[in-house]
Order: sequence, then structure tokens, then C-alpha cells
Amino acid sequence: MHCIDDVRDFNRMLRRRSDGFRQKLRDWLAGKTLTLAEARVSRVLVPMVGIYTPGFQALPACSWTFVELVTNEGLVGTGEWQIDIGDDTRACLDRLRGDANHNLLDLEHEQPLYMAWWDLVGQALGRPLHLLWADLFERGFDPPGRVPMAAYTWQRFADAQGRDAVTFETWPDHAKMQAELGFPAIKMSCAAYQPEDHIEVIHRVREAIGPDVRLRFDPHGTWNLAEARRILRAVEDCDIEFVEQPVCALLPRLFYPEGEPVPQRSGDGRGFQAEYYFRYMTQLRQEQPIPLSCHWWTPPIVYPPGASPASDRWEPDWTMMQLYDAADIASPDIGLGPWGLWRLYELARFMGMRLTLHSNFELCLQLYFRCAMAAALMTDRQSAGLYMGSAPRPCHPIDNETIQVSDDVIEGGQFDFTGGHVRLTDAPGHGLKLDPQRVEKYRYTKEAADAHKAQEQKLYSNYMIDRPRRTTQSGWPKPPGPESVDRHFFPYEIAKIFGEDETQEVDVKLNR
Repeated sequence: MHCIDDVRDFNRMLRRRSDGFRQKLRDWLAGKTLTLAEARVSRVLVPMVGIYTPGFQALPACSWTFVELVTNEGLVGTGEWQIDIGDDTRACLDRLRGDANHNLLDLEHEQPLYMAWWDLVGQALGRPLHLLWADLFERGFDPPGRVPMAAYTWQRFADAQGRDAVTFETWPDHAKMQAELGFPAIKMSCAAYQPEDHIEVIHRVREAIGPDVRLRFDPHGTWNLAEARRILRAVEDCDIEFVEQPVCALLPRLFYPEGEPVPQRSGDGRGFQAEYYFRYMTQLRQEQPIPLSCHWWTPPIVYPPGASPASDRWEPDWTMMQLYDAADIASPDIGLGPWGLWRLYELARFMGMRLTLHSNFELCLQLYFRCAMAAALMTDRQSAGLYMGSAPRPCHPIDNETIQVSDDVIEGGQFDFTGGHVRLTDAPGHGLKLDPQRVEKYRYTKEAADAHKAQEQKLYSNYMIDRPRRTTQSGWPKPPGPESVDRHFFPYEIAKIFGEDETQEVDVKLNR
């Protein structure tokens, strides 16, 4: 049992400071008014490079929705959502359309309008977002203008023209190509093949990219504890930067009869069994030297019933923190918003953890927004001298999944990732605008979705990866032949992309 009274005191102090920062932002915005002239909502469907496959998937294209808040004062705020906007955003837009005099800069609109709202705030104050946040949260220095990234790589099927496959054999060459573009780190998604097969491919990727490029990988919780122990020990000589979520987190819902409520510890509503998961992560961390990352142990947090992640109403999971030390690296999501992300990063620093920022399946607008957050809230100017109390070298490059998408709908199209960094702009807000021609080219229609769905279903009907798995999900020997895929599942609402009405869970029933 760890004593964490100092962390409790520190968190109380952070809450007091956060209240002060909110008041400071209100003061900055006092006297400034922006009113809505038009709210444009555009949903797009952009093809992938190859076909997205991690974890029994076959996704030829993915969907994003953009909101443009056109103001009577001439400013336009733009935000990006995965697949589609939520009910809270739709309700907020309906209210604003019905009240032409309502001030868009009111803080009540931050959560439902998120990136578009912060874009307007930055423009209204004449500040780029990374500089605005650094000033707002009193970081004490101008954040860097370049943010390093890790190129996210995975096995993938060829597209309809037979191009852009990544296989067990070609993965090292693919990783080397990303390293040669200048990415300082390569990330591997290790969920496609038989768990032990990743030992060989990790070694081959390390050899291909050389010793100076960082290498990290993510099994997405698809390995059991015994597999994780065996595999991590076998790749210790590959100089692994960190491994993300190497072991599984069981889902209580799957073990209860339909309709029977699932008890949740502390009312947190989480879908994984934290006690078992954090115990195993702690054991694994103590048994081998590769650093562990987890976007559940960031440190762990819980929300009050009904609270959204961006509400900053969460509290650290004090029980779990007293019992376990489950990760070396905090990897939160930008869904926490600037307030929650600032508080969590400060807690992680205080606890001696290292920092990165978890990726979201995104286009370049969200990637840029994430980079601005990382620059402002994650980086440190402290130096490590011959004394205690500083946090030397805490930051890791952030993941980039955008390289897996074939195009973008912002002006200028997808970023040029040569050099492996995103360069932050001096323009106020996030500085990105939609390209109307590109939006029209990729506009979501039933016809476009049906064409991609037909390609998806063709792959699902004969789901053959280039390195077939040799055991089922149960661990028993698997007969030769294609996988049996009978349910779409996490991490993305796959069914909703192609207009299907299908219940999706965070686990699978397949691979018979």
C-alpha cells in the first residue's frame, strides 16, 4: 500500500489553480462577442492507404465530420470529429441557430463545440493555440514550434487496385521508409498476427530502421500475461522505447446475463476490470525492463456519473494508485480537453511519470490540434542539474495515424510529413481551413459508403491475412483457412461508418 497523501494535496492545489485559469480566460474574453451567422456541418468519407486491418478489421475508408462556425464578425472556427458529431454538439448547434444574439465565446460552448470553439477563441484573442494555452496555464515559457511524431505502422490489406499492402515480409521495408522520411520514432500495431510471430517482425523492423530511431509497439491488450512475459523478454535486445497495453483487460459485461446490471467499482462505469488489469501491469513492469505505457493508467482517473471526459470533473482513482504502479508513461487522450489534460499531466509529472499523447484516428486538423496541446501542456523547459526535484527528459514523440489516410480535406491537403514533425503556425487559432472542393470530392453519400462496404464485405467473407493465426481466441489449434469474422468491434464505430445499424462491443466473438 503506497502513501499518496502528497498526490492528494497536489491535486487539490491543481483544482484551485484550474479555477483561477478559467476565470482568467473569462477575463480575456470579457467584452468580446462572436455571433453565429451559419453553422456548416460536413461529413466526409476518405479512403485509407491500403485497408485498415488491426484486430480483425477490414476498413477501406473512414469517416469524419467537420463543423464550421461562420460568425457575423467574419471569423470562422473549424472542428473535426471522428465519424459523426454527437448529440450534445447537435443540440448546441440547434440552440445557437435559434438565438442569433448568443455569444459563441461563452465557456458553456467549449465542450460541445471543442476544436471549433477553441479555434474561435484563439482568433478572437489573436493568439495561436499553443501559445495561448501556454500563457493561460502559466507554463512560464513559449512552447516549441515543432512537435516530433512516431509513424504508426501496421499490417494492412491491399486496396481495390492491389496497392499498398503491408505484410509480415514487407513491414520492415515499410517502417524503414517512414524512418527515412525523418520520423524520429516508429510505432508498430502488434495485434494482427499470432502473438509470438511479433518477436520476429519486431527484430526485423529494428534491424531495418537502425539504432538511432526509437521503436515502440502496441498489442492493444490482445496478449495474455504469459504471452506478454515471454514476448517482452524475447525483444529486450531491440531497444524498445515502450510498449503500450501489452496485456488484456477483461470486460465484465461479457460474463453477465443480458439485462443483469454489472457492478462498477466507485461508480466509474469503466468497461474493464481495473483491479486485475493494473495488478498484472504492475507485475509485468517489475519483471522486465521495457517501459510500459497505458491510456488507462495516466495516472488512473474516474468520472462522476454522467460526467463527460472534457468536463474536468474526474478525480484520480485513489484506491488503485495506493495499490499499484502500473505504468511508466502517461498517455492520455485529448478528449480530456485542455483543462483536464493540464491537470493530468501535472499529476503525472509530480509522480515521476514520463509523458506522451495518445493518438486518435484523425485527419490533419485534429492531429494539429493534438500537436498544439502537446507543445503547450506536455513539454518542459526544466533542466536536470545536480539536484533533486526536476523532471529530466520526460517527453516522448506523439503517435501519427494520419499517414494511413490517403488524403485530407483541409486547404493544401494532407501535411508534408517529411522530417517527421508538425510545424506549428503563428496564425491565431489552429490556422487551418477546409477546402470546399476537397470536402465535395469526399462528401459522405450512401453510394460512396455502399461501394466501400462492398469491398469490406468481400474481405470479411474470406478474411485471410498473410501470416494466418494458428490458434483461436480460446487458444486451441485453429483449422487452416480464413478467420470467421461475425462481429465488428472496438476501437472505432465501424458499423456507423457505412450506415449499418449494428450493436458493437469492445470485444469480439470470432476466429472459430
